[in-house]
Amino acid sequence: MDLMSKFFNNTRKPEGFLGKVMVNGMNGGGHAALAEWGLSFVNISKNDSALDCGCGGGANVKRLLAKCDTAYGIDYSEISVAKSKEVNAEAIKNNRCEIHQCDVRSLPFDNDSFNVVTAFETVYFWKDIEKAFAEIFRVLRNGGTFAITNESTGTDKTSVKFSEIIDGMNIRKCSCSKT
Repeated sequence: MDLMSKFFNNTRKPEGFLGKVMVNGMNGGGHAALAEWGLSFVNISKNDSALDCGCGGGANVKRLLAKCDTAYGIDYSEISVAKSKEVNAEAIKNNRCEIHQCDVRSLPFDNDSFNVVTAFETVYFWKDIEKAFAEIFRVLRNGGTFAITNESTGTDKTSVKFSEIIDGMNIRKCSCSKT
């Protein structure tokens, strides 16, 4: 595997030096505009509790904390969890935030824990998406919001090319539109 393939494979599960570079790039603006756009469609109240699945470097957990009292993040990458904890250290210290290393198919939270669950540029990599969605709906409160924000519709040439380069990336076709 060449260096470029190794780098892009770190979008799935950041590891080692290239993983640290990838996570910093995600936080530094790689996904910022898309995340802001996605969050613009989600009603979040100050008293809400939110969960970001596949929290990467923690930038979206921080965005959620600006809108609500408590926010949690999960990721299965040790590097992502460490960076998320670093980015949200003050909120963790103030008991407003927790970051967990786990798989989305087995969340360490009680039923009906969250008003909002988000997933930014991550469902491409989820194994057994039905089990992952069932687990998310288990922890989502009745009337809550599950917001998935992806750059790809599953048919655009760039995403198709990346799915051929990145091991385990599964783009799904959708028929959604901007509103």
